[in-house]
Amino acid sequence: MSKQHRFTSRTKARKRAADVVYEADQRGMGSNPDVLRDLLRERRVITAAQTPLPEFSIQIIAGVADNLRRIDSLISAHARVPGLDRIAAVDLAVMRVAVWEMLENDEVSPIIVIDEAISIVRSISTDTSPSFVNAVLDAIRKDLASPAWSRRSSEEEEAHVSDEAESSSDNELPAQEAPARALPAGAKPLDGGSVEDELDVLLEEY
Repeated sequence: MSKQHRFTSRTKARKRAADVVYEADQRGMGSNPDVLRDLLRERRVITAAQTPLPEFSIQIIAGVADNLRRIDSLISAHARVPGLDRIAAVDLAVMRVAVWEMLENDEVSPIIVIDEAISIVRSISTDTSPSFVNAVLDAIRKDLASPAWSRRSSEEEEAHVSDEAESSSDNELPAQEAPARALPAGAKPLDGGSVEDELDVLLEEY
């Protein structure tokens, strides 16, 4: 990643989004995205004392709220710490923003997303934050690029479609849900390893 980074309007929008995510965390958000949604509604009310949130910031914040559980699962699995509360709150907010972009924003390369995140934590967090954030986000990037993640995403989509089909007609048989594949507790994916069952074997070799 580059050592110097020019703060563009999009970089500033990402930072504004991270600021709001950070504030929601300080309000005790935890795993409850409604706290973040409520705060976003507050921030969208323009006052003379506030600078309006950029539309891109609003998009990011809403996306983080909608995908908070998935985002936090990925960070928890790759951060190699006992819990998210052991991560600096500023770093966690920036990583939540970056992971949402890697999951949902097809317009930007994951490499650029990581570069943006590093530039932001370099300006507002500790000296050790850039290397930590880089390591975690790069591991997540490799995981999302793996065939195993693509299979998992397809299965989740199929399960969602089945649920919708079931609710649309009372006469149809209940749709069979695809088996959930959760990230194992304490998992430490190696070099972009996926959440597939065979990961345990790779970790044993590691």
